[in-house]
Amino acid sequence: MLLDDLLKTAFKQVYRNKRRYKGAIIGTAMGIAGLVAVVTMGDSVESTLGKNLELLGNATIVKAGWDFDHTPRWHHGQYTEKDVEDLKRLPGVLRISTAQWKSKVRTSFGKKVYRFNLGGVEAAFFDTMSMTVTKGRKLTEKDERLTRHVCVIGPTVQKEIFEGGDALGKELLVNGLMLKVVGLLGGAEDASYMETIFIPISVAQGQLEHMQKLRHIYLRAKDWDTVPILQKQVEETLRNNQPAYAQAMSITYDQERVVMIQTVVLIFKFFLLAAIAVTLVLGGLGITNVMLAVVNERITEIGLRKAVGATEGMIVSQFLLESLTVSLIGAAVGILSGLGAVELLQSIFETVAGLATFLYSILGSVLIAVVLGVASGLVPAARAGRLSAVDAMRFE
Repeated sequence: MLLDDLLKTAFKQVYRNKRRYKGAIIGTAMGIAGLVAVVTMGDSVESTLGKNLELLGNATIVKAGWDFDHTPRWHHGQYTEKDVEDLKRLPGVLRISTAQWKSKVRTSFGKKVYRFNLGGVEAAFFDTMSMTVTKGRKLTEKDERLTRHVCVIGPTVQKEIFEGGDALGKELLVNGLMLKVVGLLGGAEDASYMETIFIPISVAQGQLEHMQKLRHIYLRAKDWDTVPILQKQVEETLRNNQPAYAQAMSITYDQERVVMIQTVVLIFKFFLLAAIAVTLVLGGLGITNVMLAVVNERITEIGLRKAVGATEGMIVSQFLLESLTVSLIGAAVGILSGLGAVELLQSIFETVAGLATFLYSILGSVLIAVVLGVASGLVPAARAGRLSAVDAMRFE
């Protein structure tokens, strides 16, 4: 039999037994649909979660500071604007911000004197570090540009100075500067931020002592998988820019949290893909069972074909093509269903799946369907091929 004859026969037989094959097709389609949806949406969902800074906290933060135990006396740890510009161009950077810190700064309100931390930060610092303001506003680029004497205070500062009352619009005398409170910080992962007064970095560098040098850079990676790579890139960039002080640089990230997140995601993916694999296997077993039943029903037909000259290879090819046809029909239904699932998930997660990833998932699904169809049809096809013409003709 020619290939086109085998294909026509396979389609006719599948159509004739469509009710029997329905369960196997549905099982295969469900597995393929799940595979397309998971593979296609996997990267985009991870990217969306990677941008959910409140969920990740500081897990995707890379911090560039200094190890002052190893910093030379004549240097004292200082980055440059060139360092910052070079870091901005790194491919894994989502956000970047610089900051200056000073601890236990004299703070006055009325006749009372307190000691709090002082942070000179860029406007981007709050978004980079995923810090929310519960009341009022964050510091802005305009505050930096105009060197406004404004500040955002942490919850501990508000509680101790204002006893939990309304602090917005009030003025604090901080290290000789009169600062107007424009925002109240919400929760912060770093406990030290709770007792910190944040001011524009331009005010800190221009009007306060010992805050002129750029000593701290914070980078937010695009996702948790990028963090280790970004840490190495940051380290390489900064050490190449300042080779004489490379040993004193401290480029760190929260490795334990990143590993924990990666492990949780990996376990979730494993069980999800395992469930898809089980569905595909069940679909394949369904095809095998139906094919075995079909072979039993068509023993006389097989004997007749062999009697008129059909070889064992032709018989095996015919049943393999029938099994492959069922599997590919299930794959086609699954791909269409997977496309619908992807569209739905894109609207839910408000993200866009990559076209290349979707095409790869379709190609992978077709290959899996081919393997599944061939594997499911091997036993029935081999059984049909081994039948002798005489025994088959006698069968009732």
